[in-house]
Amino acid sequence: MKNELSINAAIAGKVARAKRPTLPGNVKAIVWARAAGRCQYCNKPLIGDLVSGNSKLNTACIAHIVSDSPTGPRGNDIDSPRLTTDPDNLMLMCDPHHREIDGVTTWRDYPVERLLAMKQDHEQRIAIVTAIDSDGACHVVRFAAGIGRNESPVAANHIKTALLPERYPADGGWIDLDVPDLGVPDHDPAYWELHRKLLRQKFSEKVRGRLERGEIGRLAVFGLAPIPLLVELGRLISDISDAEVRQLLREPKGWSWAAGPGHLALDDRIPQGSGKAVALKLEVSGLIEDSRIVSVLGDDVPVWALTAADAHNDIMRSPDDLRLWRQRLRRILEAIKDRHGDAELVHVFPAIPVSAAVEVGRVWMPKAHVALRIYDQNRVKGGFLAALDIKHDLGELGR
Repeated sequence: MKNELSINAAIAGKVARAKRPTLPGNVKAIVWARAAGRCQYCNKPLIGDLVSGNSKLNTACIAHIVSDSPTGPRGNDIDSPRLTTDPDNLMLMCDPHHREIDGVTTWRDYPVERLLAMKQDHEQRIAIVTAIDSDGACHVVRFAAGIGRNESPVAANHIKTALLPERYPADGGWIDLDVPDLGVPDHDPAYWELHRKLLRQKFSEKVRGRLERGEIGRLAVFGLAPIPLLVELGRLISDISDAEVRQLLREPKGWSWAAGPGHLALDDRIPQGSGKAVALKLEVSGLIEDSRIVSVLGDDVPVWALTAADAHNDIMRSPDDLRLWRQRLRRILEAIKDRHGDAELVHVFPAIPVSAAVEVGRVWMPKAHVALRIYDQNRVKGGFLAALDIKHDLGELGR
């Protein structure tokens, strides 16, 4: 009697499975397309097999989130028949992970909410990647200084996330200009020239020739370094090059620009008087007391200023903000040239984000603007120290 019941139950199970509807072809196509042929659990491609060498082998399974059987994993009398062929209830998976989510001892670890979240995350990522415009290729410039000999703090995966979907790295499009820690402290005058020399060498080897030959069409620039070196990087790139400079945001952390329009507001201060010495305060990340400049240059030097309202260290948040910065900086450099055309140097005291520093170098024009001396706030010395000069005779790109 007992064996007879077992046989009848097995037959009933086979009949029940046989009656479950086959997935229509268009439903399968939707599931495959949304998943881009990858497992929605582990992202493994599901066409081809490396072991057998069969490049056309289909290793995919289509899994139900809510089982097509009321007694199956996550199934119930109402949703199982209703969602059996609904693409929103189906996931593309490799066989091991299909078995994992439906396993007798493991399926409870995969409630409906968890599987829906996995499916949504995967499909959103595929939608972003496939929305990339064919003209969105760029060459990525990564630059960090004084970082030791480890991997760049400008991480490649963070860059890719920030670029998509408008941009993506071109083939062979990664250009690393990182300068390692040379063991020279930044209060040593040799620090700046050593680092600038290495930056120039790497730029010459990896970028300049390719720009001149037209092998690089668009640059995406990601830099984390002391402000004077970032200004030098911008000078090397120049505003002739098609370059998009990125900013590392603190909240939320990452290189992706914040959504929406810019909110940066800038005021300038134009002092009285003229002469061969002039100072320029750039106050975006924070404010700089005039007394700090007087302690370096004396009190008879006119001090110009370009200042952000509510200056703080996470204020540069959108391309509109950076565009406004370029425009206003160019305007004040022109005004300084008109007032102090015979000046030998503009002494620049910056408190600015990394992207703004790169743009200082790009905006500065060797044949139009007064040479710049960039200062750096040094903790050891307790004040500003002269770091690098941006001079007319350094325009390698012929600006």
